[in-house]
Amino acid sequence: MPHVPREDTVTESRLLLIGSGGFALPAFAALRADPTQTIVGVVTAAPRAAGRDAALRQTPVAEWAAEEGLPLLQVARLRDASTQIEIRELGATIALLADFGQLVPAELLASLPRGALNLHPSLLPAHRGASPIPAAILAGDHETGVSTIVMDEGLDTGSLLAVQRYLMRGDEDAPLLEARLAALAAERIVATTHDYLSGRLTPTPQPATGASLTRRLKRTDGAISADWTAEAAHRAWRAYRPWPGTWVSVSPLLERLILDTVGEPVQTVDIEPGHFALREGELLLGLQEGALPLLEVTPAGGHRMSGAELVRGRSELLAPHARIRS
Repeated sequence: MPHVPREDTVTESRLLLIGSGGFALPAFAALRADPTQTIVGVVTAAPRAAGRDAALRQTPVAEWAAEEGLPLLQVARLRDASTQIEIRELGATIALLADFGQLVPAELLASLPRGALNLHPSLLPAHRGASPIPAAILAGDHETGVSTIVMDEGLDTGSLLAVQRYLMRGDEDAPLLEARLAALAAERIVATTHDYLSGRLTPTPQPATGASLTRRLKRTDGAISADWTAEAAHRAWRAYRPWPGTWVSVSPLLERLILDTVGEPVQTVDIEPGHFALREGELLLGLQEGALPLLEVTPAGGHRMSGAELVRGRSELLAPHARIRS
């Protein structure tokens, strides 16, 4: 028999939204449209300098909150005492965090009568931490998803409320996978929040095995070397878009050659790893177990061009001494 909630079950709440990146937006919008939830405020990261002009950029969540006319707190550090006072004064009963990038202090969690939920784009306990979406692509995972947890003091270690699974198609780059997982998260977040608040959903501990931890990406992560396989390089290109991107150093010709667009790995060619070859008008980079077609590239200080155009201007890339660094 299906469970029938009691008529006196109350799922209304005073909801605090905490997030910065675009992954959070579909779920936040779904909760905004729910008439039983009163959003008392939105917490997001403070504006940061970005781009060549170093202009301050608002987070996607800040822009959304302003459009919706919601109270907005832009914070540099959630741990600051003054910030926590401002948040407590909003009188939230529960918080939802997604794509924020900071740990929530234990004292702030304790101040929320129903605690805080977190939307995390992986099948926890796999890929905890800062970069779960690139990690799933890099690992060649066949499946990923979204986990909704009740937050504790640890890093993505809270008990599970809901798990939504997504079968990888193999064509996903990081922005595409983020968009698909964000849409998936939005499908269930209203029901999950209602079921949790009404007591119909009981948190369960994460599995004891299978945990892995990701970290913030660095610019150097995108450097591809001659000892990589072609498949690993292709996964890195998909995982590291738009940041940190993928690139090679070509000794002694180019300090950095950015790989803007690459094709599927080719296993049917014989090119020495680390060297370039032009085959049927297409520039190929030899790697372990195959080659990577370089469809569009940008040399340091130059403009984007096809691989063939690059070779027309720099034929020395095809010389035996030209090799990407290991």
